[in-house]
Amino acid sequence: MANAKAEEYGRQPEDELGRHSAASEAAGSASEQDLRTLRLINHYRHDWMNDIQVLMGYIQLKKYDKLPAMMEKIKDKVQQESLIAKLGIPSLILCLLAFQAEVKELRLDIRMNEEIRLHELPGWEEVEAGIVLILEGFRTEATASPDSDDNRLELGWSRDERCLRLDIRYSGAFRAERVRQLERELAKRWLPWQARMACSYEEQSVVWSVKWKLDGSAAQ
Repeated sequence: MANAKAEEYGRQPEDELGRHSAASEAAGSASEQDLRTLRLINHYRHDWMNDIQVLMGYIQLKKYDKLPAMMEKIKDKVQQESLIAKLGIPSLILCLLAFQAEVKELRLDIRMNEEIRLHELPGWEEVEAGIVLILEGFRTEATASPDSDDNRLELGWSRDERCLRLDIRYSGAFRAERVRQLERELAKRWLPWQARMACSYEEQSVVWSVKWKLDGSAAQ
């Protein structure tokens, strides 16, 4: 069979062979970032196919009562993915989507009710760097807690006329000294950009709230 396929390949037109050669060459020259983007696209394609298959299953089994909840779930997913894509910092957008797709030990939920343009913040590079620190810091805590299968990190963005707010909630086991060190590092990064940070801790949860002012007044 392998020989037959090889012979068939050998009889392909020159332009077809050229396309195979070009595709192989392109794959060989792709950067790691390109390959990661392709993996991310494949993940979301697979995720959407799963949702479609669930919908089709309900329809085929005539379980029409389950359709509204499923459609609401899909609607919410579309809205959140759309708002994430409009954050205005491409590298951060890719980081957040990749984290959701690739990281198994920590579930990341992102909640927004309106469009947030992070790139319009003064010092947005430090805002991005801080968010990456949050992701990696709590990922470290989740990885160090193998007995917990429900580690969760939620980032909730909101705004009003004066302030942009980020609510951070982590649920799962953690080492207090490491998380408090992360808190201090974030405060040091963000304080020059007039951020205000409030923090609370419980045995299995961390709750932080950060506000950046959007006008000439101090964030309250």
